[in-house]
Amino acid sequence: MRNITCSIRRTVQLAAIAFALTLSGITTNSQAPASAPTGRPGAPPPDVQRLASEARTADLRGNWDGLMRAHEAIAAMPASDAARAWIDYYLGYVDWRQSALAFMAEGMNGTAALLRQAAEHLLRALEAVPGFTEARLLLVFVDGGTMNAEPQRVAELVSRVRSNFQTVMAEAPNNPRVKFLSAFMSFYRPGTARDVKDAALVSWREAAQSFPDRPPANEPEWGKAEAWGWLGGTLLADGKPAAAKDALEHAVADRKDFWWARDIALPQAMRPRTPH
Repeated sequence: MRNITCSIRRTVQLAAIAFALTLSGITTNSQAPASAPTGRPGAPPPDVQRLASEARTADLRGNWDGLMRAHEAIAAMPASDAARAWIDYYLGYVDWRQSALAFMAEGMNGTAALLRQAAEHLLRALEAVPGFTEARLLLVFVDGGTMNAEPQRVAELVSRVRSNFQTVMAEAPNNPRVKFLSAFMSFYRPGTARDVKDAALVSWREAAQSFPDRPPANEPEWGKAEAWGWLGGTLLADGKPAAAKDALEHAVADRKDFWWARDIALPQAMRPRTPH
């Protein structure tokens, strides 16, 4: 039951981010700012990347303790200039993934606290490396979730969310995670017409297909299985079990330990439907 509820909470959080971004007046056609930050981080040190991979595995398995261990190990890494931005990025990533699980034990207050911690780490990463597109992208996810968890902060966060979304669209329109963000925003935006939703599902699938089998050394690992899995969950909720089954099978083919896609959503997509 805990795992089922956690999976529901994660899906709700994604939809809530889209709603929060809509409140910000952001659209997927937003114009880019006049100038974008410069500078890019190098590849993360191998030990940091290894710990980040362990954190992602814990997330895919719904393992809170594994996420905690990964967070502690990443925080203990030597903070050289080359590694510091990546350490903050991955600490923010783990806080973001834990924020969905925290709802089970602590409710929205626990979710909000972890999202605040995630934002602090990502802002430090961007202060060190202003052109860190992946950190800016993840901050959009985090701030969107915060606007749902702490609605009293919407006015405070609106301009930052808008600016960061526009910047990542300008800097990396072909980044699979950017394309994924844009597609799910289009689908979940309140009041979206059916034809726009259908186009968003096509874009979402294209985003999932655009992830490389092996990510480059200077990019995060997460995204491919998650994009397929969350697409499958969205299609299932949208009354498209056959398309959901296909997407979820892609997710499981990429990561056989993606428990939610494998054990919760895929069996639902394969369940025989009684004709009406």
